[in-house]
Amino acid sequence: MFESNSLFYSGSDTNRMGHLRKDEDELTSLINSNKARVIPYWRKMHWIADNEVREHERISIESNGLYDYGVEPVFLGIHQNVPFFALDFSHYDEREALGVLRGGRFADLRNTRELRYSTLASMLAYTRALMFWHNSNGFCNRCGSATTSAQAGHIRVCNACDHIIYPRTDSAVIVLIEYRPEKGEPLCLLGRHHDRQQHMYSTFAGFVEVGERLEETVQREMMEEVGLPVSNIRYITSQPWPFPSSLMLGFYAQASSKDFKLDQDEVNEARWLTPSEIVDLVGKNKLILSREDSIARFLIQRWVNENLPA
Repeated sequence: MFESNSLFYSGSDTNRMGHLRKDEDELTSLINSNKARVIPYWRKMHWIADNEVREHERISIESNGLYDYGVEPVFLGIHQNVPFFALDFSHYDEREALGVLRGGRFADLRNTRELRYSTLASMLAYTRALMFWHNSNGFCNRCGSATTSAQAGHIRVCNACDHIIYPRTDSAVIVLIEYRPEKGEPLCLLGRHHDRQQHMYSTFAGFVEVGERLEETVQREMMEEVGLPVSNIRYITSQPWPFPSSLMLGFYAQASSKDFKLDQDEVNEARWLTPSEIVDLVGKNKLILSREDSIARFLIQRWVNENLPA
């Protein structure tokens, strides 16, 4: 049996308190309270404290005086009675930013194990997605004029035409294709993309196009990537994926045939594997699954655990 990983970047118990985003008096009170903490963000990276301290203190700092250095704070919500705000220090170079923050270091969310395993990883992902959106929407997509952050950082408003821009999430399906023969173990189809290392295989994915139902996206993408018609499409779970702004929607889908045809532009090779083969090959380092923070890894491990012979 595999030890199933949890879905990283999700499962937060932070109360986003959306009703406070328009309450400037209450927000001012929260910002100025001695409980308020800031999650610093710098050029797609997050701040980590130098010392071993309580978890939320490893990724956030007391707000005292920090608002004079960053751009307008973004209200993230209340976590364990503590108000959290995100603040972007990207306009400083790294040395200057760390000087303002009185030490620490900046680290990439995906490449820093201690951040990904943090119970606050979902808040870091939330921060990353919002900051990317702010940095990508400084100008109005209607008239080209500058925009201003409003509602505690959850909308941007054009200074000229008052057009409101909301944070965007791009929906994508990620699919584990299975085949169930009349006898023997079921199989799942895993593929290796051109940019993946040898022996690294994963599920198949694609973005939802305009005018599509999710089930239609699953069918279209599986035909495009591996030439397989699929049915019995089952939604499993979802994962926020702030790299930069996606929501991954996980499915299982069933193929009636094992005869696949690869889209060589995207998939280098693919293979059908039983749960037992996956466990055996992973143990021999002859199969490398998707990164442990991905929903692809979650789907594969879940499928193996559900179908491995007793």
